[in-house]
Amino acid sequence: MVYEEGDGVYWVVSLPVLGGSAEATWDSVQQNTVYAQDLSTNFKLNVPDTLRVGTLDSLLELSDELARDTQAIEGTCAKLRRQCIEHATTTSGGHGDSFANVDDLSHEDAEAVESFEWNEAKFPSNRPLKDLVTRVMDGVHRTDDALKVKLSEFSSARANLAALSRKSQGSLAVREIGSLIAEDDYVSTENLCTCFLVVPVSSKKDFLKTYEKWSNFSFINAEGRSSHISTAVPRSAKEVAQDKDYILMRVVVFAKMVDTFKTAAREKGFQVREFKLDQQALVEEKESLVQMKQECQEMEVQLVEWSLTAYKEILNSWMHMLTIRIFVESILRYGLPPSFQAAVLKPNKRCEIKVRAVLANQFSKHVSNHWRKGAEGDEKAPGGAGNDEVFPYVSFTVNFNK
Repeated sequence: MVYEEGDGVYWVVSLPVLGGSAEATWDSVQQNTVYAQDLSTNFKLNVPDTLRVGTLDSLLELSDELARDTQAIEGTCAKLRRQCIEHATTTSGGHGDSFANVDDLSHEDAEAVESFEWNEAKFPSNRPLKDLVTRVMDGVHRTDDALKVKLSEFSSARANLAALSRKSQGSLAVREIGSLIAEDDYVSTENLCTCFLVVPVSSKKDFLKTYEKWSNFSFINAEGRSSHISTAVPRSAKEVAQDKDYILMRVVVFAKMVDTFKTAAREKGFQVREFKLDQQALVEEKESLVQMKQECQEMEVQLVEWSLTAYKEILNSWMHMLTIRIFVESILRYGLPPSFQAAVLKPNKRCEIKVRAVLANQFSKHVSNHWRKGAEGDEKAPGGAGNDEVFPYVSFTVNFNK
């Protein structure tokens, strides 16, 4: 899927106050981007009034830290989103409405960004900004660590299931053959035993013509003379199973000479599949496979459910971090006392350039004291650490499609 602006992309911005009030700034932005041209959908971002400014040095240091931490949160969010989407189709069947919106998480994204409210109980806004950032990141790190553990456990279970499943799949040269062998295919007495050989389809005729002559053993007959007899019981070869490349052949062999027959078979280039009939073991193996499949399915369901819950929590953490970052960068950009209007803008499809142009026209002439030209004419501004997009206002992009 190709995502354009408007598909899960938001701008979290801090706009300099015009006309003496934040409300006048908001009304002006709404008029120019929504009512006049229908370029975007805008939402107010309420930054707590009780956030503590601290010193200029602490703000500058925190600005760099916030850039790194925001990137880390974005990475965790992307990993959780990927788990929800990748496993949704395999876990959705038979679980009611639990996974109804997993393939499209836009509802959770929109709710987290458009309806964000600061959680005062979890993040008391009167605490130092450094403490608030630490609290946010502690939760993110715990979630990231938990995700690694859950993915490791699930990957291990899936690897065990794959290893067990391979025994009943693949060619006759490698797969488990117990499920292919009927009881009447298997002969085991005091004097006779059964060998199973993997024969290439192209070698079937040659095998049937020669297997009785591969090896003999000598004995003294009733007349006192030396006689020779094949180690394989004549006409005991039987086709048990076949795939596109191989045939599984059963041969009854005299028990005392079974090793001689196996050695001769290998010398002829045929693979000997060691097998001992154990019905109880076959039943247990089948039950184990069924149980392991069920356990993997349950683990995958639990992984998606946990990922969905964790994803919503990380979205909330992301917005708290962006709110702190907006506050810090606004102080660095516009100065004290804090005077700005924070907002979330969702540009309509193919309207990004127009929205940027409207905002630039509206705010560039009002921030001349804080906006400056670099030595080579490039536009730069105080604050905005770690932000590649620099405008005459603070702006950070939230893209849920990475």
